[in-house]
Amino acid sequence: MDRISKSDELINVNKELAFQKEEKKQRAAELAIANKELVFQNAEKGKRAEELVIANKELLFQNEEKEKRAEELVIANKELLFQNEEKEKRAAELIIANKELVFQNAEREKRDAELVIANKELIFQNQEKEKRAAELVIANAELVFQNDQKEKMTTDLIQRNKDLEQFTYIISHNLRAPVANIIGLSYRLQQTGLPDDLRSQIGAGLSTSVTKLDEVIRDLNDILKIRQKVDESKQLINFAKFAADIQLSIEKMIEHEKAVILWNFTAAEEIVTIKSYLHSIFFNLISNSLKYRQPAVPPMIKITSSRENDKIVLQFEDNGIGIDLSKVGEQVFGLYKRFHTDKADGKGMGLYMVKTQVESMGGKISISSEVNAGTQFRIEFNS
Repeated sequence: MDRISKSDELINVNKELAFQKEEKKQRAAELAIANKELVFQNAEKGKRAEELVIANKELLFQNEEKEKRAEELVIANKELLFQNEEKEKRAAELIIANKELVFQNAEREKRDAELVIANKELIFQNQEKEKRAAELVIANAELVFQNDQKEKMTTDLIQRNKDLEQFTYIISHNLRAPVANIIGLSYRLQQTGLPDDLRSQIGAGLSTSVTKLDEVIRDLNDILKIRQKVDESKQLINFAKFAADIQLSIEKMIEHEKAVILWNFTAAEEIVTIKSYLHSIFFNLISNSLKYRQPAVPPMIKITSSRENDKIVLQFEDNGIGIDLSKVGEQVFGLYKRFHTDKADGKGMGLYMVKTQVESMGGKISISSEVNAGTQFRIEFNS
């Protein structure tokens, strides 16, 4: 009976071992799937990649340990079949092995829990990375804006330096000459015994010098008013109506010169800007085209508008006598610069004022011209 009972026990143990072996195979298959999943997740993870690799190595090590235990159990089963006298020892070993498996399963559950926590941590870190990326995008946009502002400030400083050079030139030449005349003539007047006719001539010379000095000061004052902060409010201006009003105001001049003014503002019909400045720009450029016409050719002036990216572009084109830009290109918009003194009167203020007003409104102006073929002005404004 004892032998039969022990045989039954062995059969039960073998069944239990076979069941455990199937369980181990299932666990091994599950672990293989988990490992593949872990490998896929490792490819997607950042800083936790090394930790997950270590965890995978640990799992692989445990699987190898399990396989070793399984082999030991197989050997134990064979030994139990052939060595009945060793059954109790082997049973004890199996119990120990089972306890080890329970412990390993508990360890695996802990690793699984750690992986879940690690995944949550990676998700959190990815969210933080996305936030940082968004912050970097905003920071980059801010840097681009700041760089644009720096470029604008640099351009403005360069322009201000050029203006300062112009004013320095005016003060050193246009102001010094009349002031020197006034000082010299005043000194002569202080002399005694001067004939009346000479005193009269000196007085006339003083009057002329004072008038010239006053003109220069008035010109400087006009320029400074434009360069100062623009207080006049901007308004919506329709180009076609605006050009028609200007043409009406100089109708007699147009008729006298038998000029033709054509305009086309269909591509950009309106602009929000300072009306008085825009009026001065139109008036000066149209007047210049009429003044510097070709003697035997009726003046023709074309004014057009267009949109280029975020700019509104105005173009003024005439068929006048033109300018040799290869000789005087850098001086075209200079103060008191005149290039056709035999064609018309003037002080050389018109184009300088036009450029000053365009730049005060945030725009820029350029010129292209050919002698006896006409001139074209291009003005760009922010839309």
